[in-house]
Amino acid sequence: MQSRNAIGRWLLATAMLVLSLQAGAQTLSEVRAVAQGDDGVAQVSFSGSVRLVQQTPLGASDFFQIQIELLGPDEASLTQRTGDSRHVAGSAATPEFTLMLNTTSNRMVRQMSVQLKQPAQMRARQGQSPDAIDLVFVGQARQVPAPTPVTTEGSAEVETRAAELMVSAKDALSKGSTETAIAQFNQLLLLPPNSTTQDAQELIGLAWERSGDLGRAKMEYELYLKLFKTGEGAQRVAQRLASMGVAPSKPGVETHAAELEKAKQGGIKYNGSISQYYFGGKARSESLVNLDSGIDQSTLTKTTESALVTSLDLGARYITEESDVRAVLRGTGSANLTTTSRNESSVSAAYVDYRQISSGLALRVGRQSAINGGLLGLFDGLSATYPVRPGLRVNLMGGVPANPVVSAPSERLYAGMVELDAIIPNLNGDIYIVNQTTEGITNRRALGTELRYSDERGSLYTMLDYDQMLSAVNAFSVQGSMQGPGQTTYTLLLDSRRAPSLLMTNALISTGDASISSLMQRLTISLDEVALLAKSTSAQARQVLFSASRPVAEKWQATGDIRYSDVGELPAVGNFEAQPATGAQYGLSLQLTGSNLYSKRDINNFNLSVLSTPTFRGTQLSYNNLTGFYDNKMTLEPSLRYYVQNDTLGTRTTRVAPGIRSSYTISKRTSVMGELMLERSSNDGLANQNTTTSVFFYFGVRYELF
Repeated sequence: MQSRNAIGRWLLATAMLVLSLQAGAQTLSEVRAVAQGDDGVAQVSFSGSVRLVQQTPLGASDFFQIQIELLGPDEASLTQRTGDSRHVAGSAATPEFTLMLNTTSNRMVRQMSVQLKQPAQMRARQGQSPDAIDLVFVGQARQVPAPTPVTTEGSAEVETRAAELMVSAKDALSKGSTETAIAQFNQLLLLPPNSTTQDAQELIGLAWERSGDLGRAKMEYELYLKLFKTGEGAQRVAQRLASMGVAPSKPGVETHAAELEKAKQGGIKYNGSISQYYFGGKARSESLVNLDSGIDQSTLTKTTESALVTSLDLGARYITEESDVRAVLRGTGSANLTTTSRNESSVSAAYVDYRQISSGLALRVGRQSAINGGLLGLFDGLSATYPVRPGLRVNLMGGVPANPVVSAPSERLYAGMVELDAIIPNLNGDIYIVNQTTEGITNRRALGTELRYSDERGSLYTMLDYDQMLSAVNAFSVQGSMQGPGQTTYTLLLDSRRAPSLLMTNALISTGDASISSLMQRLTISLDEVALLAKSTSAQARQVLFSASRPVAEKWQATGDIRYSDVGELPAVGNFEAQPATGAQYGLSLQLTGSNLYSKRDINNFNLSVLSTPTFRGTQLSYNNLTGFYDNKMTLEPSLRYYVQNDTLGTRTTRVAPGIRSSYTISKRTSVMGELMLERSSNDGLANQNTTTSVFFYFGVRYELF
């Protein structure tokens, strides 16, 4: 009863926070540990599309650094200043590890560190969806081989006892005495492996099924398929699961049996952390659309910053034989200490999630991201998933948008999605419809589809989103990753989308009106004319990328990418600066990374990036280092960037930016960290010459609550 009261208090607190905090975003969304054959996989999901750049090192280690790139992120993700962290408890699928996601000098790039308790063989790969990276722990979930008859002394006694139990259990089952049959089969399965073990494992599932407890039947059937993967018995068990309306757990889905076993260790499981940082120095500029061109062109502004930022990440989970309940809260609060700034607070996730084991029904209420695609972003409301039959699910979502570019009165959001698994082997997909309104006026009505193909060699994801109201393609994207010979990874991205995403309320960006109805009344225009105005405010953004990464020596690996991008003109609005059309931008980047060159934990990264645009050419050289000290309790990460740019007006710009970041683990739960970055910039042109020096720093503490 106390545990249930604790859940109630937790849910009430979560609901109150949903009402009190504003919308926001964190880059790292969720980490889920699953089993895929012999390997354990941690599926790391993010708030938007990401691309795996490289992993260091490639061999067995207790520490890995993974570089990822944000693909067209929202401004909230780009301006996130504190890192994210998740502690993942060990399971049958994955070892215990801590995940840290840190910002870098390039706002589009993140460094993801994976700290293990013990060395393991791990490889990172692009996830099945565009917003996920998989961490594959090789051999971690290796299954126990199918039991075989024992040959030691006493095996004859075991076989005799097993045969007696099998006869009595079958007799009870045939007479409908399922409780007696289950008790007999359990006794048999507690014996050492013998010639009846396989049949007993199948029949105990049948006994539970006939008793009406489909959840326990599913658990026993899935255990059978884990132990006995082939043969007529496996076919029968799979058919039994199908006849129950429950598909066998797919690769990558942790069985409820494993989850239940973990739950037996205690009632509610908690996880979470709190961190607080002080930021000082200069801030960065903001924009409505963000595409990487290979070089981070943004620089520090002259705006002085003094802010105290607190981040909270809490989670609770309660598992029974019938259900799986989770509560999640993630948010950030900023207390600005300058007289020209204002305090801000945001919540990126605050929801309660309920999953019924037997039927597969799932419900989620609160602030959440969309189920799979649809370009919905955050919303406050309810989502539901119902498995119609194996391989076919229906998702329904409804609520209020939580992170619109322009706020409008009485906003509502509704969406429906049909998901299909195994359209052909390894190919999954969905079709969705989205309808958003404001004051009863349609703000967005879109149709879309996604296709996802994934196997051991790689993955391919495609998405198409078409807006009916504005009669235009909102987004089209193709993202693929393939593993080639010699541990070579190839990545391809083709992406064309409107930025910001098409909405009728985008017309308010340039007019400043509070609502579509007031805009129509003030200018005496029709809804069709509002649509034209909304289109003109949303730029067309395109990017093409091809990347390859491979080891070139035992401790060295090389990564190279070429890319093209162009973004249309955007107006100035609020905190967002106006952006002229970029024209065609071409970038080339070469990266060489060495790991453990002089110690058990050091990573050295050398990078050369070249960018060519219609108005300027830029070149950047950079070096980043990570070194562990004091049994890796302390890390130092010095860096140095040199950038030179020549534009068509004869102006030469140079920037030199040294920096250093450090962290120290005080205890198992407590760590401190900080960063200092200097930037000296000079402009030498025909009309003016100037030199500026900027300083940015932060320091803070992170505490793991559970």
